[in-house]
Amino acid sequence: MTRKIPIISLEDFEAKAKKPVMMKSLVLNIAEGVDLDLESVNVAEIKNHDVIISVPKSEWKAGLENAMSYYIEREEYEECSKIKNLIKKINEIH
Repeated sequence: MTRKIPIISLEDFEAKAKKPVMMKSLVLNIAEGVDLDLESVNVAEIKNHDVIISVPKSEWKAGLENAMSYYIEREEYEECSKIKNLIKKINEIH
């Protein structure tokens, strides 16, 4: 089952202009990675550069903690709750 990952320009990536899209993709794809016991997940593709941003399993917890901070700043506590549960799942696996 292939999940569609966002395709962003290099300029947007460097300027962090697509941060909401990236955070959403990160959380959704790590959740799928945890459920399917994957070794890494893809979170975005850089347009016109044939580059796919991939996050290895060892970085999932740090990525989720980063996403948690992002969503706390924006007061999106429902997302924070999902992330907290994902981190808990990851901790139980290790």
